[in-house]
Amino acid sequence: MPAKLRGGPEPVHINDPLRALRAEGEAGSVFSCLAQRQRRAYPLPVPSAPMTPARRFELIVLFGVLTVFTPIAVDLYMPAFPAIAREFGTPISAVEHSLAAYFLGIAIGQAAIGPLSDRYGRRWPLLLGLLLYALGSAACALAPGPLALDAARLLQALGGCAGSVLARACVRDIFPPGEAARIFAQMLLILSVSPLFAPLLGGWLLLVSDWRMGFWIQCLLALLTVIVMVFRLPESHPGSDRTLNPLTVARDYWHILKNRHFYAYVTPVLLSCCGLYVWLTGWSHVAIQMFGVSPQNFGYTFLLNGIGLVVTSQLVAHWLKRRPARLFFTGAIAIQAAASVLALAFAWGGWGGLWGLLPFTFLYCALIGVVNSTGGGLAMTEFGHSAGMASAMMGIMIYAGGFAGSLAMGAIPAQTPVPMALLMCLCGLTALVAAIRLKPFLPAPASAKGH
Repeated sequence: MPAKLRGGPEPVHINDPLRALRAEGEAGSVFSCLAQRQRRAYPLPVPSAPMTPARRFELIVLFGVLTVFTPIAVDLYMPAFPAIAREFGTPISAVEHSLAAYFLGIAIGQAAIGPLSDRYGRRWPLLLGLLLYALGSAACALAPGPLALDAARLLQALGGCAGSVLARACVRDIFPPGEAARIFAQMLLILSVSPLFAPLLGGWLLLVSDWRMGFWIQCLLALLTVIVMVFRLPESHPGSDRTLNPLTVARDYWHILKNRHFYAYVTPVLLSCCGLYVWLTGWSHVAIQMFGVSPQNFGYTFLLNGIGLVVTSQLVAHWLKRRPARLFFTGAIAIQAAASVLALAFAWGGWGGLWGLLPFTFLYCALIGVVNSTGGGLAMTEFGHSAGMASAMMGIMIYAGGFAGSLAMGAIPAQTPVPMALLMCLCGLTALVAAIRLKPFLPAPASAKGH
């Protein structure tokens, strides 16, 4: 049965004008002043004809751009870890804690952004989140030490989470539930720009400036995105009378979390992504300090993963037109588990050095695109008016796992690649076990209507 939460109209599809008007009329008498002003200034689009292909493409690009801020915040400064550690006079593990702080901030921020977006609509929480991200980026650039950097990264993440959460929620608002997995896969093409170019840019910036310049760039990008979103992003949700009482919000999150369809997909995604965050935290130390890769060339090791994300996300977007998403979801997790076992074997035996390890970490990370798009799309199909909270709950779980994985990797004084490979292997195998054990609880995809 679809999840039923308190408050809020049914989802609004911008190519269904009668439904949009009916939902707005039913909820309009109880909106807060903020939501009312928002609807008057930026009314829901009510076209007389279905969405044009050009507008559909534009929306997918906009939503994809919103998901890029977290990867950029992670990838752009990774080549600078050794430089930051030298400037602060701390071990590199202390700098890695700033990455864990970012993941913690993402998890905390999503707990708030979901209910706020379901209450007030998507636009205002999104714009305020981007402004907070810009403020946090500036604070990172001005940080005098590792603790200040950790606090600034936490602030940056509290705002940055708005983009990824509300992009998923807007997809659920605007597009039919059955298209969500394919739309997410198309958005991953834009998301893949970060691992393609951000580490390279971060490494080359060190030749002409210092590590702080990367955070000023993030601040500028956030402010430019605010301007674009003000003029081009529609309000996809009219708001609701959902209460923001913490106990009620917690109860609504619990209703989502105990939905078997939801946690059967999100749990394997969480564990799979935990392995990715282990790799993100440990890879710069492994590549630069253990294998002697220069910070300027470090980005090329990310380039492979970016290419893998592009290829896998676009292939799965094409194949999902004719094949069930669940097939790709389970298959990708099984291949990830096998790749993580081989990565551990090569790291343990020291076979091939960097080039012996790289193919298996590449395969694991490239398949994150398949796992996230299919698992996220399938998990969201049972939620209509509560899409914001469901998207936030999924993000909370994933980034809480990322925080745990990143913290564990940062706590290990690694002298070889084995600790990183071992943690990735544990994540890959437990994700596969979760996908197999929870599979009997999954309903048939055709029965999910999303209302």
